[in-house]
Amino acid sequence: MKNFIEILNQKDINYTVENEIIRIADNLCFYQNPLKSLPDNLIIEGDLDISQTKISQLPDNLIVCGNLDISHTKISKLPENMIFRGDLNISGTQIRVLPENLVVQGKLNASRTAIQVLPEKLIVGGALNLSSSNIQLLPENLTINGNLYLQNSCILELPENLVITGDLDASSTRITRLPEKFTIKGSLCLEKSGINTLPANLHITGDLDLGYTPITKLPENLKVDGSLILGSSKIKKLPKDIQVKANLDLSFTEIRKLPDNLTVNGNLGLSGTKIKKLPDNLVVNGCLALGGRKTIINQLLKNFRATCTSLDLCCNKIKKIPENLKIQSNLYLNDCKIKKFPKKMNINGNLNLNDAKIKKLPENLRVGGDLSLLLAPIKKLPKKLSVGGELYLWGCRVKKIPSHVNVVNGLDLTSTKVKKLPQNLTEIKKLAIEETKINRLPDKLNVKDYLDLRNSRIKKLPKKLQVGNTLLLSNTRIKKLPNNLKLDHGINLKKTSIRYLPENLELKWLSLDLKKIKNIAYRKNCTAKRKT
Repeated sequence: MKNFIEILNQKDINYTVENEIIRIADNLCFYQNPLKSLPDNLIIEGDLDISQTKISQLPDNLIVCGNLDISHTKISKLPENMIFRGDLNISGTQIRVLPENLVVQGKLNASRTAIQVLPEKLIVGGALNLSSSNIQLLPENLTINGNLYLQNSCILELPENLVITGDLDASSTRITRLPEKFTIKGSLCLEKSGINTLPANLHITGDLDLGYTPITKLPENLKVDGSLILGSSKIKKLPKDIQVKANLDLSFTEIRKLPDNLTVNGNLGLSGTKIKKLPDNLVVNGCLALGGRKTIINQLLKNFRATCTSLDLCCNKIKKIPENLKIQSNLYLNDCKIKKFPKKMNINGNLNLNDAKIKKLPENLRVGGDLSLLLAPIKKLPKKLSVGGELYLWGCRVKKIPSHVNVVNGLDLTSTKVKKLPQNLTEIKKLAIEETKINRLPDKLNVKDYLDLRNSRIKKLPKKLQVGNTLLLSNTRIKKLPNNLKLDHGINLKKTSIRYLPENLELKWLSLDLKKIKNIAYRKNCTAKRKT
């Protein structure tokens, strides 16, 4: 006890000693402490953390009013007379058997333990974590008032009357079936498990994940209030009356046909499937994903009448977009072989053509969101191009930005061959010209967010330049900052030719070479505590 008292004094812990009982009024943390033992008759009003210590045995009459964490210690047994009122973490310990009348008012974490069977009368007030443990059986009438984690455990089957008020994760287990009276009020994850059958009339209020399982058939009247994930499973057919309220992932399955009147309120993933035709009345209120080298996409789009919010055709062999294709939001064509666009194509959301084979865009193309042309072989932009979001041209072959191009939210010209910015480009949210041959900025340029000029050929900044948040100037030959610059964030001017800073410069931080700056006027208005 004497050594323990000395440690408490060193840690400035508030405690009292009366009748050989040590009472600590606060939390007590000995995480990774060389401490080897605790005294008997210890009362802790808060939490006790002795994880990753050399303690191998808990003291008699231990009382912990908060959480108890003994994880990754050599403790092999819990005392029968121990009292605690919060969470219990025994993960990574040598405990093999739990006390018969164990009551855990909070969460119980017994992951990575050698426990094979739980006490029949075990009571857990919160989540139960048995992942990567040797657990094989659960008590017959077990109720979990939270989540149950069984992933990578040795569990073989679930009890008939199991009740879980949260989620169940039984992924990577040998479970082959679920109990008929099974009750779960959250999500169910059976990914990479041995599951091959599901109960009739199963209702999952969260997500149902059956990815990479041997299941070949789903029960009639299956209802999933969240997402249904069947990717890379052996499923061959969907029930006609299936109800999925969020995403439906069928990618890389053996399904060849979708039910008529199928409505998916989230995303529908069909990449890598052998489906050759979509139902005429298919409705996808999210993204219809048909990407992948093995997707039979050309046949799917010949008589495309389905309705979808977004369409993902990336990484496939499609070479032409149908004239009648209507996209309410986003279109993803990155890394595909498309070479031509419909003349009257309008995209309300984002258009991604990164690394695609397309060489020309329609003259009147309108994109409501972002337009991304990274590494695309396009050499010329349409004169009347309108982009509601940001225009990304990183590594693209475009050499000129037409003066009538409408880009308001952002323009990224990094590593392009563009040599000049339009003079009428006066207001934009973001602008990046890193690694370009551009040597001049428009006279009255106003960049509301950030301006990135790193490694550019810019030598002089406009006198009336305005930048809202961040200005990046490193590795340039710029010699002077304009007067009256006011930024909400700061400036990086390392490895520039700037030697003097304006006295009226206002910002929150500066990144600079202190030895090269010959005046310190910036300290007056800079609110940063430290300048480097």
